[in-house]
Amino acid sequence: MQVARFPENEAARVATLESLNILDTPREDRFDRYTRITARIFKMPIVLISLVDGTRQWFKSAEGLDAEETPRDISFCGHAILGDDILEIRNTRSDKRFRDNPLVLEQPHIRFYAGAPLEAPNGHKLGTLCIIDRVPRRLTAKEKTMLKNLADMVVGEMIGHVDTETGLANRDALISVGKTCFESEPTGHGLSMLLFDISEIMAAQCDSQSEVSPAETFAELLRRYFPNAQSTAHVGAYHFAVLIKADKDFDDTPVVNSFCAEVAKTLCPDGGKGLLSAFVGRVQSNPGIHESFVDMLSQADGMFFRREKKPLLKDASSSAFVNAMVNWRKTIF
Repeated sequence: MQVARFPENEAARVATLESLNILDTPREDRFDRYTRITARIFKMPIVLISLVDGTRQWFKSAEGLDAEETPRDISFCGHAILGDDILEIRNTRSDKRFRDNPLVLEQPHIRFYAGAPLEAPNGHKLGTLCIIDRVPRRLTAKEKTMLKNLADMVVGEMIGHVDTETGLANRDALISVGKTCFESEPTGHGLSMLLFDISEIMAAQCDSQSEVSPAETFAELLRRYFPNAQSTAHVGAYHFAVLIKADKDFDDTPVVNSFCAEVAKTLCPDGGKGLLSAFVGRVQSNPGIHESFVDMLSQADGMFFRREKKPLLKDASSSAFVNAMVNWRKTIF
């Protein structure tokens, strides 16, 4: 058996994959439909959306296979991400790289494999959309094109729920996760959103020469302080939301206080000695008010709007704030 080498850009490749916040997330129909469709098109018993991190290949979606992951050193997809084209193994028993692979000799007894790399916009190969059979097969040129097109669609689904500026979930992703969480709560209780707005901090950062925007730094702090959140999202402008479920072992109040103190210390020009604050408030699910998660998000939008309407900045500061936003946007687009 031949173990696949690591790509030369391995560290950056894994960082790109992790920035999507998709590893170890629950199965989702928006991905499962691609494996179902692919299985039907190619008449394959096994279809996987396989993501390759540093030590394993983890399956975001699997049709015809119960496993959630396998070690990277025996994976076929570890080989597939080394190239730009589809890796096709027509008969594993005739290929010295794979004929004694445990996945060939034991379950699921792979005899045919074809994997189309999932290529991120920055060129990094994140994994594959792969099709597997227990008998030898051979794809036509048209079938290879179809598999590649489906892989590109899967990538579009992956990055379509990610905010490219911060690496957090975007508004669409928050809504998707929020709907699932809201519907899973029989009484409508136990779900809340913590709301943050760094507009004031951005205004105070107008003369900053840092290569990293406050939004990126703020996003990293959110990840650190709320690692178990259902979703951590950049929902527009300089607005952020952290979606959490009630947990008797987690009191978010002291965490928010500590978080805001570190934000002020890290991002405010006076080291947190001023009055700038990022915390807006909380929206708690209430069956008497919220019929859906969208209702909760609408209430959050209202809280952000009311905060923005407050005369927090003097005219001169306001101009500086506008200039700061323009400058940061120029670094992004």
